[in-house]
Order: sequence, then C-alpha cells, then structure tokens
Amino acid sequence: MLTTGNDVLTVPDRERILQAMADCCAENGYAETTVDTVLKRAGVEPESFDSHFASKEDCALAALNKIVSETLARISMTNPDAEGAVERRKYEGRAVLELMAARPTFARLGFIESRQGGTEPMHSAYASGVRVLALMMERLGRSGGSGLAARAALGGAEAVIRRELAAGRAARLPQLLPDFVYAVLVPFVGQGEALRQAKLAAKVATEEG
Repeated sequence: MLTTGNDVLTVPDRERILQAMADCCAENGYAETTVDTVLKRAGVEPESFDSHFASKEDCALAALNKIVSETLARISMTNPDAEGAVERRKYEGRAVLELMAARPTFARLGFIESRQGGTEPMHSAYASGVRVLALMMERLGRSGGSGLAARAALGGAEAVIRRELAAGRAARLPQLLPDFVYAVLVPFVGQGEALRQAKLAAKVATEEG
C-alpha cells in the first residue's frame, strides 16, 4: 500500500527492496547481484533489509514469489464470463502478457534468472508455479495424457515470453497474444484450430482490458 508524506508517494521499504532486487538481477544477473547493490538501488539502510529478509536468496525468492502469485491472481480473475475454456485462455493469455510487460524485471527474474543463474530453491519456486499453471490448464485437456499436453503448452508459452525478455522486448509482449495463444492451445486442439484461435486472439489483443 502506498502512503503519502509531504504530498509525495512513498513506496514501503519491502516493496522498494523487491523492485531493486528484480532490477539488479535483470541488469547484472543473480550471481553478480549483491545486497549492497540492492540497498543502493532501493535507497534503504541495511537494517531495513535485515528486518524483511534473511539473505540475498531470501529476497530473490520473495521477488520471484511475487511475480508468480501476481500471475496466478491475474489468471484466476480474468474474464469469468467468457464462454468456454478456449475463450478464457485468450483473455488469460492477454492478462499474463500485460503483466509481464508491466513488470519486465520481475518477469526476467522468473523466466530467465531463476532458471539459469538462480539457486536450487529459486528453481523449485519457479517449478512450483509452473505445476500450478499446468494443473489449471488441464481443464482444456481431453481424457488421457492431459498433464503432458498442459506441460507442452506451457513450454511453448514460456518460449514466447523468454525470447522477448532475453531480447529486451518486454513491452512488445501483449502484441504477441496470437503467438502465445497458438503455443498454449496447439497441444490440446491441434494445429488447425489453434491457428484459428490465434487469429481471433488478434482481436482480443486490441480490446481494452
């Protein structure tokens, strides 16, 4: 929650530290990021960091869990009136891509740093989020093998996001909703239907959220 002081909005220390951790990891990589660099970026004292986090890893895990929880929350609240699971996937996809575009350094921490340069607990936190998403996506699955299809769909969606984040093009992600929808749907509905839905998703991408 934001508080006001002298008519200036002030972000609580914990949120400033989490943002600084995500920013520093995006710029330097997790391994090269230090608590000191995070403190300087956040503009807080060491005592404040110590009151919220036990270590650099603890802080990075909190930042990672923040983007995972925000992603799941966006999906669960998206367009509940959409008819059918396939239709909901388009709106859920748009919500995820818009969140990644709005939180590019958090997204990079989750999709790149946690997997390539992070610690084992960071890998586990990311994997747990993926498992939850896969379970949610199994609502699309047909009988038999739906778990494998859900994981394949997530792999395709992750590739779309990771490619753009690695290239520094997070702001472009919402424009790629058709690609995202195709990647998510093709393991469940086949290439022809996935292509049709991807074309329809282009219209969803231009709608106001």
